[in-house]
Amino acid sequence: MIRTNVHLALTSLKSAKVRAGLTMVAVIIGVGSFVIVTTTIDGLSKATENQINDLGGNLVTINPGKLITEDENGNRSFNFAASFGASTLTERDLESVSKLDGIGAIAPQIIISGQITRGENELDNGIIIATNEDYPDAVGQTLDAGTFLTDDTKSSRFAVVGSNVVEELYGGELALGTKITVRGEAFTIIGSMEEYEADFSFGGVDFNNAVLISLDSSEALTGSIPLIQEIDIQLAEGSDADQVVADIKATLLKNHGGEEDFTVLKQDDLIDLTDDIFGLIKSSGQFLAFIMLFVASIVILLIMLITVRERTREIGIRKSIGATNSNILVQFLTEAVVLCWIGSAIGLAAGYLLGFLLQRVTGITPVYSLNTIITVVVISTSVGVVAGVIPAWLAARKDPVESLRHE
Repeated sequence: MIRTNVHLALTSLKSAKVRAGLTMVAVIIGVGSFVIVTTTIDGLSKATENQINDLGGNLVTINPGKLITEDENGNRSFNFAASFGASTLTERDLESVSKLDGIGAIAPQIIISGQITRGENELDNGIIIATNEDYPDAVGQTLDAGTFLTDDTKSSRFAVVGSNVVEELYGGELALGTKITVRGEAFTIIGSMEEYEADFSFGGVDFNNAVLISLDSSEALTGSIPLIQEIDIQLAEGSDADQVVADIKATLLKNHGGEEDFTVLKQDDLIDLTDDIFGLIKSSGQFLAFIMLFVASIVILLIMLITVRERTREIGIRKSIGATNSNILVQFLTEAVVLCWIGSAIGLAAGYLLGFLLQRVTGITPVYSLNTIITVVVISTSVGVVAGVIPAWLAARKDPVESLRHE
C-alpha cells in the first residue's frame, strides 16, 4: 500500500512538473539554509574549540566587561552588551597579576588600527598588536626567524611580523633588519613568527596577519596609553587553576575599587562561552530557516487545495471502484510528504555544495553529521503532514456521486 501511494504521488507530480517545481522552491531554500547554517556554525565552533585546546590546558584569559552573569540557581548566561564597552584593563592590572603565584607567562593584547606598508606595498587585513616578551608562550606561538621583543627592545621601534606579513610584503623571503611603516612610523623587523595553524582566528585576531610591537611603542604611536583588550596567561606547571583564578579576581577587584568590570576565564570556561555564542548564532540562523519552511508549508497547503479541486472527478472514480475515505486521505497526504522529501533532498544537496564552496573560499570547514540529515528528514516530513492534512481530509470527505459529476 505504501509503495502504491508513493508511486501515485510521483506520477501525479510528474504530470504537473512546473507546479511541483515551483512548490518545492521554498522547501529547497529552507532546508538548504538550515543545512548551511548548522554545518558552518558547528565548523566554526569546532575550529575555535580546537584552537583553544592548542593553546594548552593551562590557559587563562582576562577580558574587559562582565561577560558572564549568573543567577541564584547557578545558571550562567553571556552578556553581549558588556563585550562592546570600553576596556577597563590597564598596565597596572597586568603588573599586579604577573606577581601572583602560579603565573607562568602573561601577555597583553592591545589592538591598534592603522596602515601597514613596505614601500608601495600595503598589507591587506593587517593588524597591529602591542604586547610584551611573554607573548609567544602565552598564545602558543613560536618564532620562525630572528628574535622576539625583549626588555632591551621594548623602548625602540622594533617589530615582529606574522607569516602572512612575510608573504604579502616580502614575497615569502623576510630580510631581518629591513623596515616597514606602521601608522606612518618606521619599524625595524627583528623576527617573524611561524604560521599559526588555526582554522579560525582566536578572539577575532588573525595572528598570521599581525605586526607585533612593544607596549612602549604603542604609546608613542597613539599619543596615549592604549587600553588592553585582553590578557592571556599560561599557568605554571602544577599550579591550582581554580586558586590562581580566584587570586586573579581578588587582585583585579582591588585594582578596580570592588567593581567587577572584567571576566576571568579558564580554558573550559572559554570553550563553554564559545559554545554558547555559536549556539545562539546557530539558533538564530535556524529560526530564519524555519520561517522559510513555514512559508513552504503554506504554499504546499494552497497548491494541494487547488490540486484536490482539479482532481475531484478522479477522487469520485476511485471511490466508485472501492477506495475508502482513508485510502484517499493517505494518498493525498503521501503526495504532500513526497513533495517535501524531494525538495529536502535537493535542499540538502545544495546545502552541502554551498558548504564545500564556502570551505574553498574562507577555509572554514563545515561539520557534517547524521543528526543534520535526520533533522532534515523529520522537519520535511512534518511540513508535508501539516501542509497536506487539510487538503487530504477535504479530498477524503468528498461525495463520490457529486465528484463523478464534476467537470
